[in-house]
Amino acid sequence: MSKNTTSILVSGATGTIGRLVAEAIRHDERFVLAGEAGRDCFFYPAAAADVIIDFSHADLLDKTLEHALAHEIPLVTGTTALDDGLLQRIYQAAEKIPVCVAANFSLGVNVLAHLAEQAAQALGPEFDIEIVESHHRRKLDAPSGTALWLGEAVARARSQDLRQAAVYDRHRRHEPRPAGEIGFSTLRGGDVVGDHTVHFLADGERLELTHRAGNRRLYALGALRAALEIRHRGPGLVEFAELLFGSSDQV
Repeated sequence: MSKNTTSILVSGATGTIGRLVAEAIRHDERFVLAGEAGRDCFFYPAAAADVIIDFSHADLLDKTLEHALAHEIPLVTGTTALDDGLLQRIYQAAEKIPVCVAANFSLGVNVLAHLAEQAAQALGPEFDIEIVESHHRRKLDAPSGTALWLGEAVARARSQDLRQAAVYDRHRRHEPRPAGEIGFSTLRGGDVVGDHTVHFLADGERLELTHRAGNRRLYALGALRAALEIRHRGPGLVEFAELLFGSSDQV
């Protein structure tokens, strides 16, 4: 194997994005597919590799973390809907290996998050913020991990705690919208890959920042780009934006 080749273990290889990651590896001479793990089995032909890319589910990610730690392999994961316990294990793993956790590995969405954070800071509390996301009918979690991540970005810009500011359902509320809320709306249907819009609304004007994903392959390519960067890092939790742009504050 060439020293310029990056070997990848794919966790979640039977899922939609995992399959695309494996396919992209096979068609890119910079990478070698060292092994795969899926929903029904946890099996890697190779014990170790340069990087693990994970797009799976909580149970498999937990086992993948154990494997990454045992062999000191950097981890790139796009698995969403993680509970506090698994997040804590990820943070603990990052003390020993480099770990990149991202809700979305699209380059465009990462730029969107940066722009939304800057807009929230510049526009101030006079502008209400609403985040609308659309996905295919099969998606289980709502709002999407990307929508929540965008919410964290705008909340951070306004020194808010998203857990306190977020509103997911106004069905039973019969009152005007108070200042400071960050609202989320979810659409599910058809084969929508993923659309996200951050709305900034004030009296007399509004700003809308939108990203639309045309295919899922872009997530696989983004994860591979992260893999190329993270293999040269030391232990720690790193944002995808930092791997791409050099700093989480820089786009």
